[in-house]
Amino acid sequence: MLMGFLQKVNNFLGAPKPPEQKETPTAPSTELEHINQEIYKKSAELVERNKALSLLGAIDEIILTSILSEEKIAQEVTSLLSFEEAFQIIAIFMYEKEKKILQRIGISEGHLPNEDKKIERSYLQTIPLTETNNVIIQAISDKKVKIINSMDNLLFSGNDTASAQETQQTMGVKSIIIFPLIAREQVIGAMVICMTHTEEELLQYQKELLDRLGEIIGIAMDNSILYKQAQEANQKLQNANLRLKELDKLKNEFVSVASHELRTPMTAIKSYLWMALNGKGGELNEKQKYYVERGYNSVDRLIRLVNDMLNISRIESGRITIELKSVDMIALTQEVVDEVLPRANELGVSVIIQKPESLPPVLADTDKIKEVMFNLIGNSLKFTSKGGSITISYSQSDGFVETKIADTGAGIDPEDMGKLFQKFGLLEGSYITNQTSTSMGTGLGLYICKSIINLHHGEIKAASEGRGKGSMFTFTLKKFEEADAQELKTESTNDQKEKVELIHIQV
Repeated sequence: MLMGFLQKVNNFLGAPKPPEQKETPTAPSTELEHINQEIYKKSAELVERNKALSLLGAIDEIILTSILSEEKIAQEVTSLLSFEEAFQIIAIFMYEKEKKILQRIGISEGHLPNEDKKIERSYLQTIPLTETNNVIIQAISDKKVKIINSMDNLLFSGNDTASAQETQQTMGVKSIIIFPLIAREQVIGAMVICMTHTEEELLQYQKELLDRLGEIIGIAMDNSILYKQAQEANQKLQNANLRLKELDKLKNEFVSVASHELRTPMTAIKSYLWMALNGKGGELNEKQKYYVERGYNSVDRLIRLVNDMLNISRIESGRITIELKSVDMIALTQEVVDEVLPRANELGVSVIIQKPESLPPVLADTDKIKEVMFNLIGNSLKFTSKGGSITISYSQSDGFVETKIADTGAGIDPEDMGKLFQKFGLLEGSYITNQTSTSMGTGLGLYICKSIINLHHGEIKAASEGRGKGSMFTFTLKKFEEADAQELKTESTNDQKEKVELIHIQV
């Protein structure tokens, strides 16, 4: 397409013919003839300049599409330049740093004045950098344009001077110009143009064309290299992401299997320790009770950690089933409070539900939201001293129901807020705030809460005025709408993986 465009431009801009000479010019006609001759010169100069601009414009078009491979760009450029009558052989080489060679990626021949048909020539495919006698190697080593008048030690092997001389004579080559292709101050290749003119015989537009060629071809090649490097980097990134996903899957499988294997013996140990503490094997003295109780609490914490890890593994692997329906948050809260009330009474902490006059049902999975409530109320119980309180309240906004769990406990430092809702996000010293609480946290509960609320397309957040000033956790759930229920249900059932439930964590 570029060739056709260039040919049309050259035909259209063909140089005008000089005016015919008069046999017996008069004085006025001589002056007119002089004017005509000047017009002819200017027209010829304009045609030459337009030819140069046409060629450069066509090369610029190639640059704009330089996401192509270097080989295709090189072939298009050399084919384009071969239409220029003074250019007989055009070759482009690229520098391969690792192999330390110049690799030919494009070559074209122009009109052959002394040959009726093209003869297959054995041009060099590669030139090692060690071939210092080759002028192309010299040009890239010096980073300077070289102009010579012999094809010896150029496009043919050093011991094939016969082919070089025969080709030069057959094709009428009088001079050769070698451009080092430079981009970002680095040599990336070389371009060779064998011409039927000497440097002095070149027309002005041809000189202007040659002045620009090395620079713009270097840009085109460099753009193509950068594009290829970007493509390769992107492919490596994609491969790395796939590998990370595979490793993450293996990690989840390992955690799941290991946790299952750990739960069975630890549950048995906890049961035997409980029986020992309750005198099933005989009365224990105070020291024995102390030791067994310490063991019982440690095993209990390990079981909680294993259960939390199993829940996280199930959530992150997308294996949690969401059974969405219309849920009465006040009734659900009452069920949770009834279950934790014995523990709250033991710790001396009051739990209050502030029931509004009316509250619309929410779109939720009852069991999953219960786990969120157990975790949040359980945290408040751990970190609230005897005589403190936990208050649960509700509000509505923008199609969501907001549930707030506020306590009068230990509170959270502003600098620690960022650690919440992260895996193993334990705050230093927080788990010993309630001196009567024997159960240390795992640092996974809030992360699980956030994951569950995210599955419901809700939001969870925390607030505190600082240490000793209590804390408040808030989560939102959509008001129940049948259309939303169907949409979220579809999302949760699209995956064909085996579905499992969360493991219930007791407070």
